[in-house]
Amino acid sequence: MFRFFFGLLIGLLVGTGGTGYFFSTAGGGDYLLASSHRVQKLEQELQEVSQERDQATKQLETTAARVQDMANKFDELERRFRALEEASPKAAPQATTEQEPTSSTNP
Repeated sequence: MFRFFFGLLIGLLVGTGGTGYFFSTAGGGDYLLASSHRVQKLEQELQEVSQERDQATKQLETTAARVQDMANKFDELERRFRALEEASPKAAPQATTEQEPTSSTNP
């Protein structure tokens, strides 16, 4: 009877140790973790965040392209304005409202 309980105790210890070793080093615990509800929910949230990040990146690229296009159009408009300004005849300088004082005595 003593041998039976001793064998049972040794078997229990070796089995527990082997199981712990398997789950910690051989990747046996990965299946238990991957099948849990919490991990599945986190993976789904991660996928949603990745999609949102990709959409934000695309929107940023589109916005940057639009801003660059607007800057190019503004530069072109500024160049055309300067060309028109140079091509038009210069307006005569306007007379100032101040007049030179005239002397009342004529020499």
